[in-house]
Amino acid sequence: MNDAPIEKKVIIAGHVGSGKTTALQSIFGENMLSTDAKYSDALPSEKKKTTTVAMDYGVVTCPKTDYRLHLYAIPGQERFQFMWEILGKNTDGLVVLVDAKRPNPIAAIHLYLDKILPYLNRAVVVVALNKLSLDERDMLKMPPYLRHGDLRLRLTTTDAQDPEEVFALLRMLLDEMMLTVSLQS
Repeated sequence: MNDAPIEKKVIIAGHVGSGKTTALQSIFGENMLSTDAKYSDALPSEKKKTTTVAMDYGVVTCPKTDYRLHLYAIPGQERFQFMWEILGKNTDGLVVLVDAKRPNPIAAIHLYLDKILPYLNRAVVVVALNKLSLDERDMLKMPPYLRHGDLRLRLTTTDAQDPEEVFALLRMLLDEMMLTVSLQS
């Protein structure tokens, strides 16, 4: 390993309530930068009382590698699209979290990718279905990759509340990033 780590920028994106902030909280706890504010669009029956208005941020050094990931969870609300453009510049990796309980989550993935990808210069993408029980995940028959236009995106499930699963998701993204680099060489 080199003395200086290889710095990579990773965006965690998804619609409101998909688990972006939860994923960072699970690995950083209170050691993350958060810009949550009262969620003005929340219905009284919803658990979600706050929403990200700029970004959540944390840095993780990947064990047994030369990589340090700068993780930015971006707002899901379209009214904050200006942050997608600002933070999307020079992005190396993108994790798209989707609440699998949404109606037609695959269509939601494609709609969200259509909105977010134009803001990214380049990025390796991993899509993760979140909020499924272990039984639901076992019953789910899904391919390891998803096509979005000409892109081939890694597809998986995760539990944003479980730090081990979030780290596994980041390792998967890092593996895809390293594979892309080796294919381009």
